[in-house]
Amino acid sequence: MFATFTILFPVFALIVTGYISYKTKILGPASATELSRFVIWLALPALLFDITAKSDWQTLFQADFIAVYVIGSFAVFALVLFWRLSQGKDLAESSIDSMAASYANTGYIGFPLMFLVFGTASEVPTAIASIIVVSLLFGFAIILIESAIHASLAWHLRAINVIKAVFKNPLVLAPLAGILFSATPYTLPESIDTFLGLLADAASPAALISLGLFLAHASNQTTLNLTEVRKTALSLTVAKLILQPLIVAWLAFGVFDMQTELAMMAVFLAALPTGTGPYMLAEFYQRDALITAQTVLLSTVFSLLTLSLLLQYVTP
Repeated sequence: MFATFTILFPVFALIVTGYISYKTKILGPASATELSRFVIWLALPALLFDITAKSDWQTLFQADFIAVYVIGSFAVFALVLFWRLSQGKDLAESSIDSMAASYANTGYIGFPLMFLVFGTASEVPTAIASIIVVSLLFGFAIILIESAIHASLAWHLRAINVIKAVFKNPLVLAPLAGILFSATPYTLPESIDTFLGLLADAASPAALISLGLFLAHASNQTTLNLTEVRKTALSLTVAKLILQPLIVAWLAFGVFDMQTELAMMAVFLAALPTGTGPYMLAEFYQRDALITAQTVLLSTVFSLLTLSLLLQYVTP
């Protein structure tokens, strides 16, 4: 458990830093919004481009692993989507909550944790999971949200507006540009690569501090139904930490009959806590981000236990 805690501790520390910074007035009331805008428009697009532009797609094509992780992620997304819609939530809000239940923190937690457990053999599977999460899952959620926003239009006008909005979104454009660049024989000039690397490195810490700032601001709002928010966030946390790895385990061991170590890697990656992507999406579309923020926090806290138990199972 201590090894897991040492990897998760920076996540806790950055969220708490943002929370304390707001409460002590080191950072002002608009800081969460402005910092999230920096992440959405600069840091996160740089990270998405960097991941996809440097990917060796031939090496990354592991059909069984891709199928297991895609099906497992989208299954949880779909289940939560229908659950939230049945509760009377609109498609945009339901899509963001579905992201919170299926969007694994592969970047900030996945790479160091997987290296700790499986060594260098985990690099390619973790990269595959990262691309699935930040490109496919993220892009699908954006399409649903844009569809909800333009729901009052005729279907052909809605389709045109959705396509235009999706391809204007920096969180879609960046990975697409990276995929196109990776198909060329060129490499990025060192100066540009360094520039993008500096921006990309800022994405996770800035997003986590922004999340802490948002939680501190939300704690001052007396009109919010915090009991209902926490109940929903806890349900999404259970879906993320328990349901998703169980579905992936069933697929990996029972349906696709994958090699044992690769199957366990898929389960570990599915068991990671929620990343900051859904919170950034809620901020981008100016939706209530409190449920998402609470889910990121709760899933990170409880993953200390669930990941430690999984670690004990892998390395008795």
